[in-house]
Amino acid sequence: MRLNINEIHACKALFFSISFFVGLWTIRIPDIKDRISTDYSGMSYLFVIFSIGSIITMIVAPKIIENFSSKIIVLISGSIISFLWLFVPFVSTFIQMAFLSFLFGCAYGIFEVVLNLQATNLEKKYNKPMMSGFHAFWSIGLLSGSFLTSIFLEFEISFLINSIAYIFILFPIIFLSSLTLKNNDAEKQSFAGIFFKWPAVLLVLVLLSITAVFLEGGTDSWGALYMRDYLQAEGFNVGLAAIAFNGAMVVGRLTGDQLKALFGLQQFLFLSVVCSLFGVFIILFSEIVLFSIIGFIIAGLGVSSVIPICYTLASSIKNINPTVGITVITIAVYGDFMIAPPVLGYTANIIGIQYVYLPIVILFIISTLILIFKKREL
Repeated sequence: MRLNINEIHACKALFFSISFFVGLWTIRIPDIKDRISTDYSGMSYLFVIFSIGSIITMIVAPKIIENFSSKIIVLISGSIISFLWLFVPFVSTFIQMAFLSFLFGCAYGIFEVVLNLQATNLEKKYNKPMMSGFHAFWSIGLLSGSFLTSIFLEFEISFLINSIAYIFILFPIIFLSSLTLKNNDAEKQSFAGIFFKWPAVLLVLVLLSITAVFLEGGTDSWGALYMRDYLQAEGFNVGLAAIAFNGAMVVGRLTGDQLKALFGLQQFLFLSVVCSLFGVFIILFSEIVLFSIIGFIIAGLGVSSVIPICYTLASSIKNINPTVGITVITIAVYGDFMIAPPVLGYTANIIGIQYVYLPIVILFIISTLILIFKKREL
């Protein structure tokens, strides 16, 4: 029993640690933008480069998982994610940051596939909903990282000290947690294992994942810029959007597994998407900080369980290997950064940063309509 508990706690700790670093990125984006002297479109290209690196490792993830232990994969990729932060405070050009973004993407891609596969395997092992609980620790880590970085920003503590402090705290957690992981049982896979005729249910799950990540990634990547450049926030307040959104995500994910049992998986997924749409509408049309924060809270509560549900359903599709199903959803999540950043960046450049959430509203309207007609097929 002790070994089983450690295995679950290790998975939660890895979700927490890796997203804590995302919190550092989320709040320091305006700093990075200023350091490399680029515009909103330039920042979008960095997200695209990150996505390209992620997808490269995700495409070959089934083959990597087949040949290497989960411990080794997580330890190597976690080390890269941790120690690359020592270089970020010294970047001064777009090319330098683009190179680091690519390396970050490669490491995050394989890390995410292995970690979510571990989570779905544990969910099946114990035969009860657990995925929202695991992803709650992702949100807790992101919230903690955003909050602490905002404090660093408020007291004008340097980017370098911020990075060193996070590495000192998080890398030991990643190292120790990786040692407890069990190898995933994966069938033999080819490099083209994910390229097949996807069933309709997988296509719907991919669309929902893309829509959810437009909101999650949009807030993590653009929330600080939205607060600083549109609502004129300063210091700690620059991080309020990310803090409110991810705080609501924590609450939503901690209660998500219970709500799935209460409403049923399909009905709860539909309610989550509708709630997200309502929150994003408020953000789009708000001109006051208080109303915007209320919108971020509602949106965070709504979207919190969408991706965990997509992972659960994708790993259970008949005649599809769970590794492949998880990989496809993870590619959709990270591949979204090839689409979302240019769309959101061009939106901000052309019609203003206050309208950066307009494409997200459109996507949630489409997803709501599809779920109305396709909900029973999930």
